Amino acid sequence: MGQNALKRKDFPAILIAYPSCFYYPAWMERVEMKTSQLLVASYLGQFFPVEYADFEITIGRANSSVQIRRYERKVREILTDRRFDILALSCWTSLSYQATLTTARICRELFPDKLIVVGGYHASARPSEFVTPDNVIDYVICGEGELALKEIAEGFKVAGRPSETQIIKAPLFPAEEFIRIDWNLVDDFFRAEFPQGLINVYLYHSRGCPFGCSFCMEPLKERKWRAFSPEMAVEEMLLVGERFKPLGVAAADACFGLRSAWRKEFLKRLVEAAPKFWVVIETRPEYLDREDIELLSHLKVEVQFGVESCSPEILLLMRKTRQPRKFLDRFLETSHLLSEKGVLHRANLIFNHPGETRRTLEETFAFIDRELVYRGTSLMWAAHAYMHFPGCELDVNRQYYEEKYGTRFLKPEWWKGTDDQYEASMDCDPSGDLQGEDRHLWRKMLEERSDAMKAALTPLAFRFAAAKYYLEWKSEPSHEKN
Repeated sequence: MGQNALKRKDFPAILIAYPSCFYYPAWMERVEMKTSQLLVASYLGQFFPVEYADFEITIGRANSSVQIRRYERKVREILTDRRFDILALSCWTSLSYQATLTTARICRELFPDKLIVVGGYHASARPSEFVTPDNVIDYVICGEGELALKEIAEGFKVAGRPSETQIIKAPLFPAEEFIRIDWNLVDDFFRAEFPQGLINVYLYHSRGCPFGCSFCMEPLKERKWRAFSPEMAVEEMLLVGERFKPLGVAAADACFGLRSAWRKEFLKRLVEAAPKFWVVIETRPEYLDREDIELLSHLKVEVQFGVESCSPEILLLMRKTRQPRKFLDRFLETSHLLSEKGVLHRANLIFNHPGETRRTLEETFAFIDRELVYRGTSLMWAAHAYMHFPGCELDVNRQYYEEKYGTRFLKPEWWKGTDDQYEASMDCDPSGDLQGEDRHLWRKMLEERSDAMKAALTPLAFRFAAAKYYLEWKSEPSHEKN
């Protein structure tokens, strides 16, 4: 509770909650703490009494009608036990859409006069999907929620509930108002849910991404890059390392280290601090130079790159870059320098992007094959099929891809169904050339290179990849030798 909240007892109490996911595989790795929601809670905690809840962790994911009934029962118990005036639900992605509506309806049944607010990426992409005939939800916030939610809370005691659902375009949240996470908000939650400690903590040092990748929901938010000072960012990482003793602390920024001066000061301070935990950052290859790589070589670090494809044609379709060959050349240059310094790094690939064909698959794997001839590399390849999310360029322009490439979006609104939503989000034929079973061709091509990928890695990179990405590698005798 912030100091201002202690002085203003008449201000409303806010419960910020993550509502879990329905029809999403329980085996999928979970993020231990939703630090994006904790940032909102910490900011509002300066002014109002604030509590935090994560129903995905305390209740779990519901994958059947029986489990959904259990979820509803548990939510009723939690909401009845909490004292709040405003329920702020984070529909972080479309995977949480049904759970968000269910939680809102339960709250409205229990407390007809309380205010219910929804935010998150899905709210920004599909705000109208939260407008119901009975006006269960009072406000839908599009964009960054702090300032909009603060204004709503300030006016609640006087204005009460609106007569119909209001959709609000939130203003940009300026860097000068950034506040570090108040970890005291989750002390009880942490002790109850993670008695064995945390594996990873994901921190946000900056906001905004100037790029507009076709598959990404990030452009729904403000695109101006804003960041904590490098000093504050490093201090937060060290505080988390000391407080929670995680194995790794990751920078979850949409566009880490965009500004060279910021990035270099951050890395210098981090090297000086010599953290014991693993550091994970995701950035673009053109953002790292020799000085950055030298600094990274002094850390226990994994650098991740969103390469996405090694086909120039697909990179253009993805809007990843306007100069795809230059982008790929820079990635190779950066990767080789990282391997020379023994810095673990990962190239993320997205296969089956609408417009993908056998030819573009062959281009990507030919690129990979040229790199696999090297030995002693620290480069790991990680691949995933395209997942379709609302609000991205691909969603807005579905008809273009359907007409030009023969793309078939088989479940374009999968978040409303009861199928496995993880699988349903990937239910897409990328082109007339890759339909039906052929859409899995990339998996076969990747598996065919498994031995070459293992042979290319340094012993450290092999052990790391086996522990994190290719668990089946652990059973091999060479794993122990490495």
